[in-house]
Amino acid sequence: MIKPAMEVIAALDGAHLQQTSPSSVLPGAPPRGPLKPPRLQAAFVTRMSHDLNTAVAAAAKADGITAGAWVRGLILDRLAIVSAVDRRSGRPVHRPAEDTIALVAAIRALGDVGHAISSKDLPAAKASLATAREALLPLVARGPAR
Repeated sequence: MIKPAMEVIAALDGAHLQQTSPSSVLPGAPPRGPLKPPRLQAAFVTRMSHDLNTAVAAAAKADGITAGAWVRGLILDRLAIVSAVDRRSGRPVHRPAEDTIALVAAIRALGDVGHAISSKDLPAAKASLATAREALLPLVARGPAR
C-alpha cells in the first residue's frame, strides 16, 4: 500500500527535513556560490626603522608584491613551509587601458574564429586566429601587470 505524501512527511523527524547543501545532494558536485580565496586569520604587527621599512617596500615592489606578502615569503622560506594562501599578495592588479583594449580585441577575434569555424570558413578562421595572436603576444611577452 502506498502512503499519502503528508503521512510520509509527518513520519520524518526534523533531521531529514533540514536543508542540504548542493554538494551533499550530488556526490562530487562542486559547491555553489561565489568562490572566495582563503583569508589570512592572524595579524602580525612589527615595528621597524624607516630605513628597513623603505628597503622592504623597495624589494617588495621590485618583486611586484606587497610588503606583507614579501615578508611572509621570507618567513615561509625560513621555516620551510608551503602555503599558497600566505604567499599570495593582496595587491590588486592594475591593468593599463591599452592592455584592456588589446584583450578585448583578442576576445573579439577569438569569437570570430568560432564563427568562422562553425561556418567552415577556414581562411577567415586562420585570419581571426592571427589577429588574436597579434593582440595577445605583446601582453604575454611583457609579463604580468604591476
